[in-house]
Amino acid sequence: MREISVENHSPRPQPEPEKSRPLRLSRGMKVFHIWMAGLSALFLFAIPIAIGLLPPMDHETDDLLFNIGVGSVLAGIAALILWAYQGIDDWLGRRSKAPAQDPKRN
Repeated sequence: MREISVENHSPRPQPEPEKSRPLRLSRGMKVFHIWMAGLSALFLFAIPIAIGLLPPMDHETDDLLFNIGVGSVLAGIAALILWAYQGIDDWLGRRSKAPAQDPKRN
């Protein structure tokens, strides 16, 4: 038997693969990112710095403020973890729902 070869004899050159367009964020996710950036900055920087600027008082108050500062930093770390998890989850969801790239469309 004779093998049949299939070749592309079209006169136009094959299109190069397009660069993927960035996936757009929804309005809700934009608001979420703004809130999480604000909460992270508050818990990680603003509250500990404000506590550090307070003048030393008695020993019990200083211990309480230190514990509030440590709790604030831990809450900030938890906010960053939640922010990263939700951001990755949203990105994967948008990526899976993105329309397939059509090489014929310009």
